[in-house]
Amino acid sequence: MKNIMTFKSVTFLFIVSFSFAQTITIDNTKPKLDEKGQIVDAHDGRVIQFGNTFYWYGTSYRTTNGFTTENHYRCYSSKDLTNWKYEGKLLDTQPEGVYYRPHVIYNKKTKKYILWYNWYPKLWDGQFGVATSDTPQGPFKIVNDNVKMYNSKIGLGDFGLFVDDDGAGYISYNTIQNHQVSVEKLSDDYLSSTLKNGGIIAEHMEAGTMFKNEGKYYLLTDYTCCFCNYGSGARVYIADTPLKGYSLTTNINRYPGRYSSILYDGITRGTLYETLSKKKNEYDSVEILFDEKLKINKLVLHLFTGNRPENCGDVNNPKVHPDIVSPKFEIFEWNNHTWKNINIKNQMIKKSTLKEEIVIEFTTSISDRIKIVPVESDAKVYINEIETFNEETPNNSRGSFFITGPNIHQKPIIPAQQSYVMKLNTIEGEKYIWIGDLWGSASDNIKGHDYQYWSAPLEFNKDGTIMPMEWTDRWSTELKK
Repeated sequence: MKNIMTFKSVTFLFIVSFSFAQTITIDNTKPKLDEKGQIVDAHDGRVIQFGNTFYWYGTSYRTTNGFTTENHYRCYSSKDLTNWKYEGKLLDTQPEGVYYRPHVIYNKKTKKYILWYNWYPKLWDGQFGVATSDTPQGPFKIVNDNVKMYNSKIGLGDFGLFVDDDGAGYISYNTIQNHQVSVEKLSDDYLSSTLKNGGIIAEHMEAGTMFKNEGKYYLLTDYTCCFCNYGSGARVYIADTPLKGYSLTTNINRYPGRYSSILYDGITRGTLYETLSKKKNEYDSVEILFDEKLKINKLVLHLFTGNRPENCGDVNNPKVHPDIVSPKFEIFEWNNHTWKNINIKNQMIKKSTLKEEIVIEFTTSISDRIKIVPVESDAKVYINEIETFNEETPNNSRGSFFITGPNIHQKPIIPAQQSYVMKLNTIEGEKYIWIGDLWGSASDNIKGHDYQYWSAPLEFNKDGTIMPMEWTDRWSTELKK
């Protein structure tokens, strides 16, 4: 009887816990639709949960180019982030101008929903407006259409809102002049700025968003994009306080360089090679990004040696070909937001037909990212293949190889312009979703129909840094009800 009761108790607990979970699936291959089957036209805003409902606030562009006075703000609601209901316009009436970036937060003290927005009576005379509503879907009533900010004199552009655990509100924004990014504290009612500004964090940036995770404050922003269809990056600045002290760690939406499939294709000899050149006293390098942290203490580099200029017709030159220059290498691991040199114990060269094998043994590295850089040579280096080892055992973990250098362009991983980082309360704890507008993605070429990309939950390293994103067609998680 006791065993039966225990089984029933466990079963009951399982059913109860299961009933408090809701599975959601995000599909980035399809446009998001409202209850009438129309494409959701809400861009460069935010998705935020109030109660048991998600609200999507954004700018509607319809069939325009996005630089017209026809822009207006819309709200959609959903219980599952899949089925969306159109709730209407956020502002019934608005002064004539060009409108962007609507963000709504809730003030627990005043019990008001607060809408901040960026608008331009005339391009590019940027300013912020504030409106309030008793309900999250609005309509909102404008309280002030020209909020005074610390940097108002040099124009106000993109921004993001953040509410801390203690209820204090903050705005991260960029100016029009030089696109300077800073964070400012809001008044207790969120209707104005206290003018307490933490100072310039970066320049030439836009589309910033703030959030907090494990006691650290995050500000994500990147270079100006202006409806670019190639996408912006996502630089990650981290601080211990919300106003200032931000340090740049990495860019989670940039490939480190030019992707290479040659360096791990199994072909170790011949003319399928990558070329590392020296420019401005700095060599191109190879970066390897692994799916997990690995123990590595040995590399084998397969180099092509046949690509040397020939001596044709110069009978007085005693050499037919110039000497083969065997390069040396330095190895680095990514550690605490920077590259750390690894101590090399030995470099050996094995020569054969049109080939050299450079065997490099070094102090064991435990990392998911390493860099290989030629040194002590001005000649070009031609690499067929790179193998990594722990002791004498080859590493079988999947890695991505990139050629990096001062003149090698870093492409966005997700070709989207950052819009917001959304917090989800899942059964595994708080998760953060990166949202970006995929400008130019609509098959009918209508701006209002452009897709949005919603990332799988961001992954954090132990030191608080964020791992680079990957394109994911679709993903699922379980939310707390």
